[in-house]
Amino acid sequence: MWIETIIMPREEPGPRPTSPSRDRRAVLKAAGEESQALRGLVLGFLDDHHLLDAVRWISEPGYFPLVTLHCTERALEKLREAAEFVVGCAAPVDAYAPLVPAEADLSEPAPIALPMMARHY
Repeated sequence: MWIETIIMPREEPGPRPTSPSRDRRAVLKAAGEESQALRGLVLGFLDDHHLLDAVRWISEPGYFPLVTLHCTERALEKLREAAEFVVGCAAPVDAYAPLVPAEADLSEPAPIALPMMARHY
């Protein structure tokens, strides 16, 4: 069973230092680098603990220090034991209803909406 897992870096307790005012471009660049670094740490952890085969999918870096992945319960337990991460999980991926049916019903064509003026001719 695959479990959707959410991983964030563990933060040190106490107040965070205030950052100097920067332009948006620099803030987005720093956020992207932080997200890339976290993803690299997670992949390194999984590789070091021989858990890459227990992961089906991992998110790409974004602008938040957050990694989402689909993994087995064994990988989830190991990630939760790691001191450098805060790990939570949403639900087993198999519990989600599919967005589209496995076999689409193509026996009847879908109705086509006509433009408003077409009804008057």
